[in-house]
Amino acid sequence: MLSRFSLALLTLLLTALLAFAWALLLFYTSPSLRPENVDWPRTLRDLSLCLAAFLLFATAAYLPVRRTIVSKLTIGFGLNFVGVWQALINDLVEPHWWPAEAISFLCIPVGLLIAALGLYQLGRAYRMNRLILGSYQQIERDLATVDQLTQLYNRRYFFTTCGPLFEQSQDDGLQPVVIGLRVLNLTELNQRLGLEAGDDILQRVGKAIRRYLRHGQIAARMGGRRFAVFLPDSTEHDADHLARQIVARLEHVLMTDARGEDLLVQVQINYHVGVAREEDTLETLVRRVGTDDTDTVKNPVL
Repeated sequence: MLSRFSLALLTLLLTALLAFAWALLLFYTSPSLRPENVDWPRTLRDLSLCLAAFLLFATAAYLPVRRTIVSKLTIGFGLNFVGVWQALINDLVEPHWWPAEAISFLCIPVGLLIAALGLYQLGRAYRMNRLILGSYQQIERDLATVDQLTQLYNRRYFFTTCGPLFEQSQDDGLQPVVIGLRVLNLTELNQRLGLEAGDDILQRVGKAIRRYLRHGQIAARMGGRRFAVFLPDSTEHDADHLARQIVARLEHVLMTDARGEDLLVQVQINYHVGVAREEDTLETLVRRVGTDDTDTVKNPVL
């Protein structure tokens, strides 16, 4: 089977050969016009159109798109070339055959119609490819910045994005707040209900956090059972209220054990709220909400 390149080259060569053979036949069987009787501006125009039509024909034959689209474009521009070629010949000879007269009148509009259909399909394919490419790029960004289990941002994105926001908030005279959350009994739930149950718990924690986030607030899974929420323009009271909402949402969770029986479990979540001090950086504040209780609020174990 011929490759696409070979098939395109063969199509171009055969078309050019047949076009020249047809021109020789008409020049041999029909009287040529005298030079003074030739409309040279029209002839030069048709010659330019002929070259342009053949260039479009050749370009369409080599387009790296679906074969159905290439076929329509090749046929359309090929017919257009044949019609313009016949018009150029008609400028130089006096054809007596009605097919020779009809070729230029039929091939050009029909070819343009088929080529227009091919261009329409090419445009749709291009838009579809852009959508697919955009989806792939979004997937790549998500894989690089989003924790796939909880659908929260990952640690890398958290520090990369929240670092400048933290500094900007301090420059504006605000005190950024970070909430640190940790699932205390995740290991116990894994042992009782299996690893899939532990993943389910983490997914529910991520869903609960996303439920109560407001615009401009950023949440991330910092690793394992630890989560962080960055609030650039909040107060300690509002942050504590947000954390309590998340904890209350997860107080009682309906789970399924290894035997397939439903049971109500308590998810024990520990949280700390840290308000930035003047000397703080984002790293020190995140570290403090995980270790220092002096500047935090901690919920009772559920």
